[in-house]
Order: sequence, then C-alpha cells, then structure tokens
Amino acid sequence: MDEMEKQIEELVHGERKFLHDISNYLVVAQGMSSFLQKALLQNDGVGEKEKERLEKVVNSVKKICEAVKERREHLHSINDN
Repeated sequence: MDEMEKQIEELVHGERKFLHDISNYLVVAQGMSSFLQKALLQNDGVGEKEKERLEKVVNSVKKICEAVKERREHLHSINDN
C-alpha cells in the first residue's frame, strides 16, 4: 500500500468514526423528539403552531439520520474495496 492509499484509508476511517458518533446523538434526538411529539399531540393546551414546528424538527432529524446512514454505507463500500 503506497502513502496515498494509506492516507485515503485513514480519512475514510476518520469519517466513519465521526459519522458513527454523530449517529449516536441523532438517535437520541430522534427518539426524544418523537416522544415529545406524541405527548404534545395529545395535549390540547399546546398550540397548532408549536405542534407544526415540532413536526418539522422530527422530520428534519429523520432526514439527517437517513443522510448519515447513506454516507456511512458509501464509506463502508469504499473501505471494503
């Protein structure tokens, strides 16, 4: 393995580690925001605007999780070759 390949492998490994760490935080954010969303939807004292805002948060976190998952899969495929 030449120096360039070694550097690329190190970069891929570093990015995979970073994405793994980010994924852990995102899973917590996703779970807690979903929990709050369910609780707020059942609470008539919470305004519709607030419910809509939380729905946007939940959807955004879900999209970020999907993007991170796709990137991790791509990096795994690079490293496996």
